[in-house]
Parts: sequence; structure tokens; C-alpha cells
Amino acid sequence: MSLMVLKLVLVLLTLAGNSARISRSCMNCIGKVEGGGRFCNGDMASPSCGLYQIKKKYWKDCDTGFSWRLTSAINFQARRCISSYMKRYEGRCAKALGKKTSSLTCDDYGRLHNGGPNGCSARSTLTYLKAMRKKC
Repeated sequence: MSLMVLKLVLVLLTLAGNSARISRSCMNCIGKVEGGGRFCNGDMASPSCGLYQIKKKYWKDCDTGFSWRLTSAINFQARRCISSYMKRYEGRCAKALGKKTSSLTCDDYGRLHNGGPNGCSARSTLTYLKAMRKKC
């Protein structure tokens, strides 16, 4: 077994038990709102890459085992990254909203994706929430 295949298997096994409750339809909605392609775009101070417009700092928190650009460009890897990121910060989001993690909605996950670890309490993510409701 090649080293790359072994690494992929280990990453997938690690992530399998480390995914948030974010649904496929919610992921699709976030992709529609972000509207990125396979490439990176300039976005204020830092570039964002792929359909979900993943920033390097976001990628570091999701720990996929693959490069930032590869993770962002491959839909399967990007979704794994987002799921891992959500799992990491959903407790903080739920606490900010006075909810249990099991009660988080797609709107909440969208705000977390857009605003980072404190996105659920950031007023700036309310605009993103409006975009989600309009496109999804």
C-alpha cells in the first residue's frame, strides 16, 4: 500500500467519527451562497478557495491532512473540512445562541462558516444569513 493511500485511509478514519450534524442540503446551500469555483479568489485581506471559499486559517482548523488548495478544490475534501470545522466550533456556536448543539440549524452552521469560531454571535453574519434564506 502506498504511503499516500495509507495517509488517505487514516485521515478518512479519523474524520469519520469527527463530523458535525450539518446536512448535505445545508452544505449545498453554503456552496450556493459562497459561489466559488475551483480556484482561489481575493477576498479582503486573505484569499478564499474553492466552491465553499475556504480560507487558509479555516483549513488549518479543519485538519484534513491535505494541502489547503487541494482540500478546497476537491468537493469531497472540502465537505470533510467543513464538517470537521463545524464539529470543532459547534459547541461555541450553541452556547452563544443559548441552544444545545443538537438544536443547531443550517442558518447557525452558515453563520459559523461565514464568521468563523464566533460567527454565531457576530452581527456581521446576519447579512450572510439573509443570503442563505434568499438562495436556499
